[in-house]
Amino acid sequence: MTDFDGMRQVFSGQVLLPALLAIASAVWPLPGAARRLNHGGDPATRRAGPSPALVRTAVLGGTTLLGGLALGPAGSASGALLAALAVRHRDRRVRTTRGLRSLAELAAGLRVLIGELGTGAHPSAAAASASADTEGAVSELFGDLAVTSRLGGTPAESLGAKRPPEELLPAMARFTRCWRMSEQHGVALGRLLETVREDVEHRVRVVRDIDSKLAGPRATAAVLSGLPLLGLLLGEAGGADPLGVLVSGPAGQFLLLAGTVLLCAGVLWIQRLTEVAMRP
Repeated sequence: MTDFDGMRQVFSGQVLLPALLAIASAVWPLPGAARRLNHGGDPATRRAGPSPALVRTAVLGGTTLLGGLALGPAGSASGALLAALAVRHRDRRVRTTRGLRSLAELAAGLRVLIGELGTGAHPSAAAASASADTEGAVSELFGDLAVTSRLGGTPAESLGAKRPPEELLPAMARFTRCWRMSEQHGVALGRLLETVREDVEHRVRVVRDIDSKLAGPRATAAVLSGLPLLGLLLGEAGGADPLGVLVSGPAGQFLLLAGTVLLCAGVLWIQRLTEVAMRP
């Protein structure tokens, strides 16, 4: 009976709790999940294979379970924290890259639009040409603008029907103001839009330049973030058994969780500093 109780305690503490934490992290809603469920995805942008949400869920759940099996309940929580931090970092990098790509596409579309207007084309035809020469959300914006302009509408009405991506909002707001000014005061639309194009291209150049200059600090931060793991490996190689200390009792579990929290806080602070520096 005593052996059975001991096995039950071990199973409950080292297997059941990590498994429950893994399930909780897997079903916890990720940022933007509600928005994707409400609005759905664009069929044109869907790719074959596992969805990003499924990959994130597998990473979070698997890391939580493995951490718990290896290092106990604190290891399970630490694995979940580190996996969530890695997913957050990747998502932000993907969002930054996508934003720069969208701005570059917008600048290219504006260049086509201005060129078509310079040849005397109707704004709807010029917007249609810009839509054909761009991709993704920018192409959709110019396509909607072409249809709206052909029906006698304004860019404000087109943007009101379909909100552009967040990274394009400032530029599209200026675009709308330039269009309205051209209609009200008779100023050449192409000359007004030229200032918008120059501003967008300047912003893309500045952000890319800052991003390249931050490559060194990011690498340094990555190395510093890996030093605790290196210390554990060196301790194990030297016979100090730091992992045994971390899993031996409540004190070790507390130290493991506290160290993970401090590590995540440091990484988040570094990410915050780089995000502030990335703002043009």
